[in-house]
Amino acid sequence: MKSIPLPPGIRDYTAEIVRKFDYINEIFFQETESWGFNKIYTPIIENIESLTSNSAESDSKNILKLIDPLSGEILGIKSDITPQIARFVNSNYSLSNLPIRLSYAERVVRNKINKNSDSREFFQLGCESIGTEGILNDIEIIQLASSLIKKMGFSNQVITLSSSLIVNFILSKLKKSNEKIRDLFYKKNFSEIFKISNDVSVPKKERNFIKSIVIPFTKNKIPKDSYLPSNISKEIKNLKIISGELIKINPETKCIIDFLDVKDFQYYSNITFEINVPKIKSTLLNGGRYNNLFNKYGSSIPAIGFGLNLLTLVKHIKVDDLARPTALIIIDSNASISESFQIRDFLVNQGFITRFSNKKLPNNFQQIIVKISKSKEINLYDSKMKKLAKFKSFKEFIEEEI
Repeated sequence: MKSIPLPPGIRDYTAEIVRKFDYINEIFFQETESWGFNKIYTPIIENIESLTSNSAESDSKNILKLIDPLSGEILGIKSDITPQIARFVNSNYSLSNLPIRLSYAERVVRNKINKNSDSREFFQLGCESIGTEGILNDIEIIQLASSLIKKMGFSNQVITLSSSLIVNFILSKLKKSNEKIRDLFYKKNFSEIFKISNDVSVPKKERNFIKSIVIPFTKNKIPKDSYLPSNISKEIKNLKIISGELIKINPETKCIIDFLDVKDFQYYSNITFEINVPKIKSTLLNGGRYNNLFNKYGSSIPAIGFGLNLLTLVKHIKVDDLARPTALIIIDSNASISESFQIRDFLVNQGFITRFSNKKLPNNFQQIIVKISKSKEINLYDSKMKKLAKFKSFKEFIEEEI
């Protein structure tokens, strides 16, 4: 057979993987609904402006673009849901509707392959709390995220807190070495930062700032308050409070503060967080507060949310734990078809997946075989055709526990 290759970073998803998707989605929406979140859908294609934050140039690099044959305008396939949520809320709600809580399960496609995977298509589950702010709201959203990860079977969580307010404050003071420092933060290459602090080609004011502010943060120490603006000192205090409360709520969970954590998306304004578990390299969940994202629509609306990468989660869930038992129903040529469907309905109510056939299929298709004869006799076999039981009638069959 001739095969047609898929584009780079794009793949098919087999029934086995989709069964895992469905399992995770069910847990996700049951849990988020209990916290007051309402499920929505957003378009896969929008105007470029709707898919970017205020940092449009950096965001648009991730967007796969196309020209609309109807309007001639440049459109984009969504690469992240959060900027799109801002457009969605602005289009469908007024300020009097706030606060609102939204949840979603969406596919996103990016223009380039992610550095941590071989894919550029992602299944993103997420929650957004729009129109609320404060420490309690931050703790609530992070706790929901932790609860979701736990219900999906991942224990021994490590919650890492940071703040884009702190990172952006630091980078704003480093005019010459801004991009280099950002990259070093991202790579956690703090030894190079120490070298920059002694590099005479860097302005003395920046070198002193690195020594007094940045280097203490690289050692997870807090600089003297006299070196910090009041809003940064307050943000540090808030991170400590949130960390302490999360540990009280989840004593088994480790919660750490990383003052220099840089995120891929630049729309975050304050607290950011991620959840990891031991032995899994990829981060399971990312989120944060984005109080400035609605500015482009002329509104000042606080918001916080998070997203989970479904493809990362499914790699670590055993499909055997999710599979329902399967029953193959084999009907003799003269057996009652209507009665066979009664048997099928009974098996489904017992939790079986069923299928009809006129012959035995390979063993991986079924756990039990139900054979119906023209005399209405029902024989029960295992996958290797070893007889397990015999029933003289449908009534006798349904009275027996399978």
